[in-house]
Amino acid sequence: MDRLSKTSKLSLAIVSFMVGLVLCEIILAFISPQVYRRPPELWQFDDRLGWRHSPNATGHLVSPEFDVEIRINSKGLRGPEITLEKPIGVRRILVFGDSFAEGWGVSEENIFSSRLQECLSVRGGETEVLNFGVAGYGNDQAYLLFQEDGRQYQADDVILLFYGNDLWNNASRNGIGVERGRKPFYRPQRSGTLELGGVPVKRTVYWDESRYTGGTLGERLYRFFRIHSHLFGLLSKIFTEDIKAGKVSAYYDGLYGLDLKQKWNPVWELTGMILRDFSESVKSSGARFHLIYVPSIVQVEEQDWKKKKDLHGLVGDYNIDKPNLNLALISEKYEIFFLDLLPIFRLHETQKDFYFRDSHWNNEGHSLAARTVCGKLLENDTEMVPK
Repeated sequence: MDRLSKTSKLSLAIVSFMVGLVLCEIILAFISPQVYRRPPELWQFDDRLGWRHSPNATGHLVSPEFDVEIRINSKGLRGPEITLEKPIGVRRILVFGDSFAEGWGVSEENIFSSRLQECLSVRGGETEVLNFGVAGYGNDQAYLLFQEDGRQYQADDVILLFYGNDLWNNASRNGIGVERGRKPFYRPQRSGTLELGGVPVKRTVYWDESRYTGGTLGERLYRFFRIHSHLFGLLSKIFTEDIKAGKVSAYYDGLYGLDLKQKWNPVWELTGMILRDFSESVKSSGARFHLIYVPSIVQVEEQDWKKKKDLHGLVGDYNIDKPNLNLALISEKYEIFFLDLLPIFRLHETQKDFYFRDSHWNNEGHSLAARTVCGKLLENDTEMVPK
């Protein structure tokens, strides 16, 4: 009888525990979602670029803030099908960059390239804007992608969206912020030129299909809960070791620190040389090059900057406008057209939210950026007829 009683109690405890887990999942799903899902089929290994989009792939990108479908066309670009040959009478613009250009978390019709095409077509004549943005890319990979693919598309204009972490992507031999393994990189030479290194790119285990389909029972269960369970996501966030404070401090110091000892000058100089060569390559193809600065959330929202300083224990003196000033100097030195979006974002900051809490633009952010770039292109162009 005692044995039966113990069995009943154990069964009741197990059932109660399972019911509690289900209730936690339901409550978190409605009150504080925790699931992040990045469909691996959207990207593939590339021995020249590190990674690129998989042609004809579709998948859902999920976070606590959004659930959007990402569609990649047959050319490996996010957006509708396009032809390699530019249509007669159409102005063609190529947009390069990282997840901001790609449109992280935003539906296809609302991303920067789509909104820019809509604005220019209405105000300046028929225009086609092609989205070459790839999540995690630095300026170096964007430049290589233009060399390998972009030059074939007979562009009239090429836009590069520059975001702060591009500075670190340019100096790294591995993907920054994403688990995508190795990447190509450039090394400055005494002659003032750049030498490409890390090519062919070494394929890492990240690209093994077994990471997403195979493994032991334990590994498959871990993978299932990691991408489907809100409770698992919350517990992982609590128990996962934080990024080392030194790395976070270096990230912000290089971007916004006064850097009186000029410790980060080589990184900025490398970035300037990459932008120089990118610009010259675009111009040699007969197109115009436009460098557009994407402001970070800490530059636009004062409270967010205060929160991050407290969160990461950042001390010392910072100039929050430093990336803009450095890019302006680089652009002046190499005669690159430069548009800083920070002033317009600050001007409208009190009216609308432009960012997801993960620091990417939301619909409003993409819309404001597209309208601003559209107006500046029309203002600067005296001749809208394509080549």
